[in-house]
Amino acid sequence: MGRFREAMEGLDVGVLVNNAGVVKPGALFLHEAGVESLLRMIRVNVLALTQVTAAVLPVMLRQVRGTVVNIGSGSTLALPSFPLYSVYAATKRYFSRSLSVEYTSKGIDVQCQVPFLVDTNMLSSAVKANFFPVFVPTPESYARAAVSWIGHGSLCVPYVTHNLQWWFTGMLPESVHDKYRLRQHLHQRTIFPKLRSWKN
Repeated sequence: MGRFREAMEGLDVGVLVNNAGVVKPGALFLHEAGVESLLRMIRVNVLALTQVTAAVLPVMLRQVRGTVVNIGSGSTLALPSFPLYSVYAATKRYFSRSLSVEYTSKGIDVQCQVPFLVDTNMLSSAVKANFFPVFVPTPESYARAAVSWIGHGSLCVPYVTHNLQWWFTGMLPESVHDKYRLRQHLHQRTIFPKLRSWKN
């Protein structure tokens, strides 16, 4: 991180997008997950995000302007629970709101953008198959929507069909969500080992 901080010196940094994320190991009870794999997830989803943001903020403070965009997850900010992905869900609901309160008066916008499913390598074909394509945008389509929302509030759901999903989830009782998500993720547990064996 020392070299990264040095590289920031003298640069004009207008926007920082924190988009790195790890979801593996997925669909596991906490006691089943290996500690190293959980630590790797925390290093990427929390530690790296913290270090990069802390390195860039002094540059933005000198400029008295800047924007930090953290890519969150519908799994934590729109749904009441995300069982069998507990650590992932915790890491994606990390620090955006508090940073926004801290830095808005200093000319720095901090925004958390909330995608639902996007057709990236993090999304398995088994999960994708359960959704209509209109609800699973390509990275390019999602990015266009995301860019248009920068600077519009500390929390947003940029993609139109994701917004529709968020509205719908708000109509159901949390207990219904909890039971449905647990059932879905228990089903994923049976599918993922088969997918891994087919790839090998």
